[in-house]
Amino acid sequence: MLVFVGTTAQASEMFGAALKPTPSVTLFGQKLSWPIPSLCVGAKAGVIPDAKISPKGLNFKVPYFAIEIPFPSLTVKAGTNVVELKLGAVDKNKNEGK
Repeated sequence: MLVFVGTTAQASEMFGAALKPTPSVTLFGQKLSWPIPSLCVGAKAGVIPDAKISPKGLNFKVPYFAIEIPFPSLTVKAGTNVVELKLGAVDKNKNEGK
């Protein structure tokens, strides 16, 4: 038995790709975003060592060298609810009131 489910979503909401503000791919309304890592060498990187890890990403600094590696996030839509999942955390849960 075949069952077809109709939806009113636009094709642009179901499929797509973007580079700004963060690189992302959208398939069947679910969006995967992965920000670009950054590297800084020289005086602008600072001189105080530091390291931290969070659901947003990994940051590492040594004198005159800094690197930031962001983690990907997945935005899942279920009806009018939108949940953004990140490594180790559920960042947002909001209702898209239309």
